[in-house]
Amino acid sequence: MRESEVAMQKILWCLPFLFVGCSTMTKNVEQEVNSPSPPSLQSVIQSGASLQDGEQLGTSEGELEEDWEAELQGLSAPEIDVAKSDPFERMNRVLYGMHRGVDLLFVRPVALTYSKVLPKPVQSGLANFVSNLLAPARFLCRVLQGNWEEAGKTIGRFATNTLLGFGGIIDVAGKMNTRETPTGFTETLKVWGMKPGPYLVVPGVGPTTFRGALGFLLDSFLDPMFLLALNKNLPANAHHELVYKDTGIQVSSLLISRSKIDSIYEDIENNSVNRYSKLRGLVLQQPINR
Repeated sequence: MRESEVAMQKILWCLPFLFVGCSTMTKNVEQEVNSPSPPSLQSVIQSGASLQDGEQLGTSEGELEEDWEAELQGLSAPEIDVAKSDPFERMNRVLYGMHRGVDLLFVRPVALTYSKVLPKPVQSGLANFVSNLLAPARFLCRVLQGNWEEAGKTIGRFATNTLLGFGGIIDVAGKMNTRETPTGFTETLKVWGMKPGPYLVVPGVGPTTFRGALGFLLDSFLDPMFLLALNKNLPANAHHELVYKDTGIQVSSLLISRSKIDSIYEDIENNSVNRYSKLRGLVLQQPINR
């Protein structure tokens, strides 16, 4: 029963924060455009309008902020076949309203306050630590994609930052100009030929596609601390402690990431007549969702 208990704890503890979609949004915002752009929830918005494929781990924060602003100016919502791409529009609009309400009333204020209170070096160290922690999962994805060159970069960065960067807190490999393009199971499923599927606003994930939601689920359960908590040989309360610590680290990372892409959310809020349609267009235009 321990496996199911730990899985349920992880879901219940993370759901209020993940509901906002910070993770996926950030993930795509960091990952899915062919030029450096916003980082992590990585996710704008696979919780919003994600932009992440061209960004490389090891890029300086100043360079990223300039790229985010440039990328924001270039975003446009393409015309789509709504009936084909968003067959569940009525349900999605209801879920988007909930998603937006939670973000505006709770997550955004907390994220902006959190980013102002937390010193920049701490934010950078936390982001580096989380990225390094998830390096084995990225390595697995690269192997499954058959991309041996990127797999080698990932394992090289992991070894360097773990040994020389105090467990990944300092991005030593980045300072040595060893770059790595982020990836995950959503990209892996795409490489395998899986179609994006319908547009969905998923509680715990945010605006995405069916393929993106499935990839997010697979990514979540490859968290090393979560997997360690499944060890049946751990003391009775050890797996609970691991889940709580892992949740704290992930939530802190998501809040920081949410604050960094606030300009994208703000643009949607202030300059869109139909926010839902604008957001849907931004999500579906990303390469990872095509």
